[in-house]
Amino acid sequence: MDDTDKRLISKLQEDGRTSLSEIGMDLNMSHVAVSKRLDKLVKAGLVKISAGINSESMDVKVLFLGLETETMDVAERIKKKYANCPRLLMFAPVTGTYNLFAMMLAEDTWSLESILGTCSMRTEPGIRKSETWFGNAPLHPKFIPLDLAPNQTGTTKGPCKSDCEKCNRYIANKCVGCPATSVYKGTLWANPVVSSKKPKSKS
Repeated sequence: MDDTDKRLISKLQEDGRTSLSEIGMDLNMSHVAVSKRLDKLVKAGLVKISAGINSESMDVKVLFLGLETETMDVAERIKKKYANCPRLLMFAPVTGTYNLFAMMLAEDTWSLESILGTCSMRTEPGIRKSETWFGNAPLHPKFIPLDLAPNQTGTTKGPCKSDCEKCNRYIANKCVGCPATSVYKGTLWANPVVSSKKPKSKS
């Protein structure tokens, strides 16, 4: 990735709808050359063109979760199990007190309690210690990469295999369920419709 690539990416970050011709004028190159560069970046997995959601427009609860696992194998298992969780905004290995750090979203306090104690990373076998922090929508970045119509499982089980219909909190109407299931009752994510999209993983 050279300086021209970086300027091209910067232009798209300012406004993803900017035409290749307009970008070419700013970079003093043809739109064909811009297109070739962009295609190369996408194919190499260096860039992904996507839409961000204005976090200020959403009334959500944000959970920050630090986890210390007993072994690296436990960490790998948790990363694989929750990789396609629609509530997961960020998941990263870290060093220090904890070795995993996650950022998750919930529609309300009750659903937040569910991802804290029921269908939760912190209750997985092999977790030595955990710590949580709560907040509202992030101040920065203003636009966040939240998929509002996640790939559907077509069942009552989420990508992590937790079954909403068998969950006491869901039955008692103290949780709206997983957005990827056929029984999701919330309004933040799209109504459950079985999707033909290929499963997505967070990387």
